[in-house]
Amino acid sequence: MRATRLYVLGIVLLLAFTGACGYRMARFDNPELEGTSTIAVPYFENKTYEPGLDAVFTYAFVNKFTETGRLRVVGVDEADLILRGTIKKVDYHSLAMTPDKRALEWRIWTTAQIVVEERTTGRVLWKRGTLRHGEEYRTTAQTALEKDDAGDDIQQLDELQLDEADKRRAFKKLAADMAEQVHDGLLQGF
Repeated sequence: MRATRLYVLGIVLLLAFTGACGYRMARFDNPELEGTSTIAVPYFENKTYEPGLDAVFTYAFVNKFTETGRLRVVGVDEADLILRGTIKKVDYHSLAMTPDKRALEWRIWTTAQIVVEERTTGRVLWKRGTLRHGEEYRTTAQTALEKDDAGDDIQQLDELQLDEADKRRAFKKLAADMAEQVHDGLLQGF
């Protein structure tokens, strides 16, 4: 009984103090979006040498807007708003190395530009010229190799495929995080 009272008192105090500090639940009420219900997300422009990022980022942004449903994703010709994205840069930084100087873990940084404009007027409602997000991924560090019947290095090929798959997963996570930031920023007016 005493534990329940302490628990309730703790909750009441927590609510009282957070309310007094100006904290509130975020609302999706950007006044610039009044009267809009649809958005188009054309394919992102990829200005990097990393193949396929345009598809990864486009999918992440379409998925985020579809998931929340506040703005329905439609084609460019029917949309109230158009979100245009450009992937400007990708940087790789090694975080951990083996004694023989092979990277064990990488951090990839992606820099993008996002612009949201009204389709009919072209008026820019929201723009971020430099959005930068990072994500980490591990690589394989085994050096023992096996040979197949033709004498090719099987394990090395498998390691390269695993490393590339882990890098792709990191790009997908990074794109999803960036899509969430843009989505929330646009809808909240930040």
